[in-house]
Amino acid sequence: MKNLAYQQKAVTELVDKTIRLLNLGGQRNKLVFEATTGAGKTVMACLMLAGLMDELHDRGDSRYQEVAFIWFAPRKLHIQSYEKLKGAFEETRTLRPIMFDELDQNEGIRPGEILFVNWESVNKENNVMVREGDCSLSLYEITDRTKEEFGLPIVAIIDEEHMFWSKTADKSAAVLDRINPTVEIRISATPKTANPKEKVTVYRQDVIAAEMIKKEVMLNPEIELNFSDELELNANLIKAALDKRNQIAEAYKAVGSNVNPLLLIQLPNDTKESMTTEDTAIADQVKKYLEVMCGITTDNHRLAVWLASEKENLVDLEKPDNLTEVLLFKEAIALGWDCPRAAVLLIFRKLQSDQFTIQTVGRIMRMPEHKHYQKEILNSGYVFTDIAKDKIQIVTADAGYILNNTITAHRRENLKNVNLPSSYTERPNVERNYLGPDFREVLHKEACKFWDFIEGNLLFSLEEMAKMDNENNSKPLPDSDNHQINENRKKVANSLRLDVKNINIEIPQDVHFQNEEQVLEVDTVKYARKATEIDRVFMTYIATKGHQFESKGRTDKIASYLLEILADFFDIYETEAKKVVLYHLNRPKFDRIIDSALERYARIRDKARKESAAKRVFKKYGWEVPEERTYDNETSHIEETGNHALLPFVQLNQASNPEKDFVAYLEQNSPHIDWWYKNGDKGKQHYAIEYNAGAEQVKSLFYVDFVIRMKNGHIYLFDTKSIGSDVFASDKHNALLQYIKENTTEEQPLYGGVIIQNGANWLYSSLPIDNTTDTLNWNCFYPQNA
Repeated sequence: MKNLAYQQKAVTELVDKTIRLLNLGGQRNKLVFEATTGAGKTVMACLMLAGLMDELHDRGDSRYQEVAFIWFAPRKLHIQSYEKLKGAFEETRTLRPIMFDELDQNEGIRPGEILFVNWESVNKENNVMVREGDCSLSLYEITDRTKEEFGLPIVAIIDEEHMFWSKTADKSAAVLDRINPTVEIRISATPKTANPKEKVTVYRQDVIAAEMIKKEVMLNPEIELNFSDELELNANLIKAALDKRNQIAEAYKAVGSNVNPLLLIQLPNDTKESMTTEDTAIADQVKKYLEVMCGITTDNHRLAVWLASEKENLVDLEKPDNLTEVLLFKEAIALGWDCPRAAVLLIFRKLQSDQFTIQTVGRIMRMPEHKHYQKEILNSGYVFTDIAKDKIQIVTADAGYILNNTITAHRRENLKNVNLPSSYTERPNVERNYLGPDFREVLHKEACKFWDFIEGNLLFSLEEMAKMDNENNSKPLPDSDNHQINENRKKVANSLRLDVKNINIEIPQDVHFQNEEQVLEVDTVKYARKATEIDRVFMTYIATKGHQFESKGRTDKIASYLLEILADFFDIYETEAKKVVLYHLNRPKFDRIIDSALERYARIRDKARKESAAKRVFKKYGWEVPEERTYDNETSHIEETGNHALLPFVQLNQASNPEKDFVAYLEQNSPHIDWWYKNGDKGKQHYAIEYNAGAEQVKSLFYVDFVIRMKNGHIYLFDTKSIGSDVFASDKHNALLQYIKENTTEEQPLYGGVIIQNGANWLYSSLPIDNTTDTLNWNCFYPQNA
């Protein structure tokens, strides 16, 4: 291993500052260790821990002679770090890396032991490692014993510290508060901890000077997009990235190295493991191009695949001379995956994306032989991307980098369930919130109205008109045989361009940057999209419309109806029609037509829904807390609670403040509550009661927010509100009171109503109400008295 001055300096600083913080007294003294990707953070941390043990024994000014270590890391990185440190200390035995199941729990964490812990296994209260058990101690009990019985301070090493600053940041802080280490050493290339007591920094330029990482990253270098053939942009980018990989391979041969450079190709939507239709299409395109144009396949081991459902040729992929030339992946490659021969990165992005992560770019930053070369092509990393923005963000990733599509919660064991009468209705089509075939007529009328309205108006500036006339050297559409078509074309001549030759995309060209958080201003090169790309981009644009309706069939209907209208009005079809819609000066007009038509149609559907609702017939069934419930991970997140009927407790990202505050109140009063359940807000599977809404007395359902079973068996049904937040609050409350009166039994006594927060109190009325503003005679909900 190279003797690196920057590493020695950092290790010395880390040891000195850790001892200074140990001597300082108190708890949770934070030391941030910032080192760029590729600097050897784990190596330096390993040397620091060994040095710290030596210095504590030898130095006369140290308050402690021994300490115990806990090493926290996200996902499976703790295993990689454990194996690295175990190998490093195998001969010297200076320190002893251990996993939780190797720990002698009665002895706590012994001096010089490093307990490796997966972060996700401790930042949830119901996890085995932090839950009290009959046969084993929890991590908290072990750390308490380490500190109190054996007098050892705990030094916590928090690896990849930036990943703890996500939606679970407060849970992470709670774990560290509970363990209460004397010193926290927070390690990251991009640390987020503000105002640490000490900091040690390894600067990028020092690591570059030591020839451990590449000098810079080049984005779309010297890219030449071929306009003469029918290659899509994706194929152009694959060709450009592969050409660069091959140039690098030749350069390695020229300098006498056996390194076989690796091209990484990342699919879009990389915050989900599952493959979307777009992912599958691009993956198939990549595989086909590599096979047909280059003879690169998984069968001949020149292609490796790292997808959730497909893993090929991953063994020994990191070895410098491995045969594989291309790795296709989607999910974030395992955190800490180290493949120094990776040289080129091709990143496909969703249309609206303007960012990629330091961690992904960092894959191509390491020097495979820890030295720079005479051929400069080998001293840079290369990124190719279809990001179509004039500014690009380089950002860090957090612990939510990979998400499953859904979260499943399960009913607690031995839960004393309820059985409550619940109502539902089989919705006729008229009440479904979907786009029907009658939307075509609405869209048609909106287009007629829009273009008639703007007749004779000059919507473009003279500058725009001049640009329109000159761009692409295009010519007006030839006259149609249909007189009405010609009249229609003339009518919109000043407001809609119909003779669109190309739909261009501008992608970055020859951008040089360092791999750190920043926003880049970029120069771009223009590329004309091919027919298949135009189809994909058109459907992506249409998919942004109509989210107030059910998704099934929505995009296809809007797209087909819009294309029919363009054919009817202007005699323009398929790809040419899609170009008209996508043209940058036309797009705002189509936005207005589509959005207005959708809003008008929503009002039509709403009116029909209300008319149907007046005749609605409800059906009843016995509702119980379900065995399991599935939540959408994009709209919900896990919140740590101990008393919810389903575990884990999953909360909507857009949950109201009264809901969140009431959850906190219920958790504070857990000693008096058997369990509580947060109900869903639509669907037959969720608990609902009937009520008549408003002056029109429209028959409706409402989904009571909370079902609470007290320790004494009483059941409380509460719907959280803030004052004046719901015009139908009194109707719902009064219906709920009537429901309670009709359904309470000796075995299952029911109470509740609309509940409102007033300072530290939660108020509800046991009598019918006219509003939620006058709470003078309302009751306080005190769980200890319920």
